[in-house]
Amino acid sequence: MDQSKTSAPAAGPDAQAPAVPEPTKEQLQFARAVYIIFHLWPAMRHAVAEAWGGPESREKMEYLLSYICDEYGNGGANTKPDMDDLADLMEDYIAEEYECRLEDDSASWAGAHIVNLHERIFSKGDGDAAIAELEASFARLGSKKPDIQMQEQNGDDDDDDDDESAEEQCTHDHSHDHTHAHASTQPARARAPRPEPEIDEDGFQTVAPRRRR
Repeated sequence: MDQSKTSAPAAGPDAQAPAVPEPTKEQLQFARAVYIIFHLWPAMRHAVAEAWGGPESREKMEYLLSYICDEYGNGGANTKPDMDDLADLMEDYIAEEYECRLEDDSASWAGAHIVNLHERIFSKGDGDAAIAELEASFARLGSKKPDIQMQEQNGDDDDDDDDESAEEQCTHDHSHDHTHAHASTQPARARAPRPEPEIDEDGFQTVAPRRRR
């Protein structure tokens, strides 16, 4: 038998699994950006805080976060999301998993910010400034509602427009809950007429560009 030939090492307790590449600074920044946008998005914030998706409501949000980061963050500048496709994905997902039919254009708002942040982080090298701006907005939100937990609705609150009642953000159907987490491919929403663009207190445009048909 030829002893000169080498063979693959046998797997054993000391065998090492292939190294997983560490995420880049830009990938971490993009993940943080999407996380904050989800918390600044009133529809998602209410859906998670009030458990419209059942006991796994937070996990469902994290699933969508992970999907967006994997789909558009791993490829960097080469995988810039299309705003319309991203908005449709998020709107379908929140309708499917939280039984929430959006009556505003807030999914486009969230999608437009994610696309803009993707470009700033991966293409323009402006991630540090972009994250600093988001963190400031997140801190202002956190000072009112720590960890996105809902406060009691007692009729005396004087919150900003971002903290409107859930009914003003979407129509929620309590008839049944979903227990799986995936992005629906079938639209399930009723759109309201688009309002005129306006700028919120953080300098964000609250209405995104008109969607393709």
